[in-house]
Amino acid sequence: MNAGLSVSGLQHVGRLRGEITLSHLLTRSLQEEHRRTIQSLVLYTQDEWKGKEGQIGQFTKEDGTKYVGRRLIDVPDPMGCHGNWVDHYWQEFGGVLDRFAPGIRIVTTTETYRNPEMQALVRDLASRAEEVRTLVNHYRARHPYPPGWIPFEAFCEQCKTIGAKTTAIEGMTASYRCERCGHVGTSSIEKGKLNWRLEWPALWKVYRVDIEPFGKDHATPGGSRDSCKEIAESIMHFRAPMGIPYEWVGISDRGKDLGDMGSSDFLGFSPVQWVEVADPEVLRYIYAYNPIFRRIVLDLYRVDSYYDVYDRAEDLFYADEREGDEEEQARSFELAQLSPLPKEKPFALSYRHAAFLSQISPEKDRVAWCIKRLRDTGILDRTPTEIDRARIARRLAQSQSWVENYATENRVKLLDELAPEVSSQLEARDRDALRTFAARVASVRWTEEAIKESMVSLTKGGSLPVDTNRFFRDLYLVLLGSERGPRAAPFLAVLEKEWVLRRLKDAAQ
Repeated sequence: MNAGLSVSGLQHVGRLRGEITLSHLLTRSLQEEHRRTIQSLVLYTQDEWKGKEGQIGQFTKEDGTKYVGRRLIDVPDPMGCHGNWVDHYWQEFGGVLDRFAPGIRIVTTTETYRNPEMQALVRDLASRAEEVRTLVNHYRARHPYPPGWIPFEAFCEQCKTIGAKTTAIEGMTASYRCERCGHVGTSSIEKGKLNWRLEWPALWKVYRVDIEPFGKDHATPGGSRDSCKEIAESIMHFRAPMGIPYEWVGISDRGKDLGDMGSSDFLGFSPVQWVEVADPEVLRYIYAYNPIFRRIVLDLYRVDSYYDVYDRAEDLFYADEREGDEEEQARSFELAQLSPLPKEKPFALSYRHAAFLSQISPEKDRVAWCIKRLRDTGILDRTPTEIDRARIARRLAQSQSWVENYATENRVKLLDELAPEVSSQLEARDRDALRTFAARVASVRWTEEAIKESMVSLTKGGSLPVDTNRFFRDLYLVLLGSERGPRAAPFLAVLEKEWVLRRLKDAAQ
């Protein structure tokens, strides 16, 4: 099982879909059938640094254009905190990769060209250059390679770029003429690379690849993968691996679709950013449940809704009966897990509830304080297990980071007391509205759903002396001291009922 990534820039979470999650699910399934399977990931580090706008923009202290044409592994880290470009941009992906799919064998193309088997393949292809050229030109009708072309891009020792025109290969040495600087010389084949149409099948052969997911851009009939498949079978004489094309992952900002995530365009967000606000299993569930040919759009502003879907799938997994696509949801939840599931369903604190609790709770002994509040409000109706406590603690920390970085309108700070400047903004009709609401919710079970139903019945039924917008303004004023706030029902549900009723009573006087 193999996949490949070019470390051309931002290593975004979209790359966790096919290359990582799909591959991991397949690998694990095959291993459960007692098949010997290895999940590998090839990092394309020998590729040319193109110097796209997004890449150039990373250099703020010097002119990055001078590095155009160099191998990715040879471009310096623009931030100066790592040894090179690859190390820097791989860190926010590779540094947490085990949390999304443990046990992956990672190799780089720089390492691969030091492999004797790859070197032998380079020499073999160079010795049959005309045969290779004839086949490759079937896919380059408009820009065919000329006679004498050798399918190897040499490293120029003069200007330190990749892509010099190779004129001959003998042993470990490539002779070249650099079209960038004009230098004529020699360099080790370890420093160069095969033309991409030869490199892809060469990697299949060297690493014995049987199955490989790949992005939809390679899946066009007669396109890049078809050409590599033919080269594998006609030139290198082995069967190409089974390919599984998958759709891209897009990114949106508060619902506005910004397009597909892109590495060298620096569009997207990293796995490190994801784990700051959510468990890896939540993203794995999204990837496991959605068909691989369906485009997925991710938005860090919507993490709370992703948790709602994930928690619903967990409920279905532990349910006695399922219908429709509920079976698929439950199975996808199971596949998304990286650890054995407990026999009994653990407590799932609503992500939105966690977001509010993390802000109104004291820093000291926060988890214990929040558990007491959850018990007092009836949200948690039993003594929590160690698994429950760990999940509560994690969601409190994640949701706090989410509010601060992506959903600032959910920031809350309760008023310690009803200040005169707040009371002065309430007219008689506002006080009547708050009094009516307090009377309605005094007798209901203090849950998000019951509070929401009470609000809807009052606002939709015309039972309040103020319109809906003004009612919520009044509510936020007396609780937070501001005219706006988070979604009211989930927020009220985590507050102590008696405290809320006292505050409404004080405001209504």
